[in-house]
Amino acid sequence: MGFICRTCGGECKVVTVGGKSVYKCEWCGNEYAAAGGEAPAYKPYVKNAKKDDCPRTMPEITPSKRQILGGDEVYERNINSVIELRSVFGGKAYSGSGYAVADGLAVTNAHVVTSGGKIFKDIKAYVCGGTYPAEVVKLSADEDLALIKISGAPSAMRAVKFADVSKLKNGQRLYVLGNSMGGGTCITGGVVSDKRRTVLGKTRLMTDCAVNKGNSGGPAFNDAGEVVGTITEVTCEAEGMNYAIPSDVVVKFLSACGVNATR
Repeated sequence: MGFICRTCGGECKVVTVGGKSVYKCEWCGNEYAAAGGEAPAYKPYVKNAKKDDCPRTMPEITPSKRQILGGDEVYERNINSVIELRSVFGGKAYSGSGYAVADGLAVTNAHVVTSGGKIFKDIKAYVCGGTYPAEVVKLSADEDLALIKISGAPSAMRAVKFADVSKLKNGQRLYVLGNSMGGGTCITGGVVSDKRRTVLGKTRLMTDCAVNKGNSGGPAFNDAGEVVGTITEVTCEAEGMNYAIPSDVVVKFLSACGVNATR
């Protein structure tokens, strides 16, 4: 199994140097000792894209005509779409985030509303200043996603608009809204660190937005106030780098659930 160079983040491959097996970075040439072809004793979190996937020439940059919002505007436009989720299961308290996708329906991470394959029965959703009971409608078979229904959801709870992630660019501004540390909804900002990463075999959006426990299942917005991903993983192997399920994957899940997402 390949792993990531600790210096440049490039993908390393096993090669033979002086009769010994070593891992050599295809990007910077760094070498790491390998015993019997095994990787050194640290667990890689992501697999980097091959260098051949990178453009050889700089693309022509044209002025953007789309509306660009500040963080305060993204917050104000979407605060009534973001949901704080809390539940108790097996004597333990759980917290997470979610966001509205249709009347009374919201998306979150499966791991926010399940544990050990068991679905939580007592889920509370706080949105638009009120608390409402919620239940799981459907779990994704292959992604960390869940569709939940909020009973008596207020009319002010608005469905988000999803972005076309194919138009997303590395370095573009992002904002994350969610129930960070279970202490209530807050906003953090950052950029698209890499719009395509493979994490444990899954396609992910990488960002440097500050994310903590409780943010799981919450939305990441572009600077037009559209959802580009659902926060799902926080890595402890790289400081400040976190991951989201891209919005096209979320929209596909919703379509399978019979929900027409706004785009």
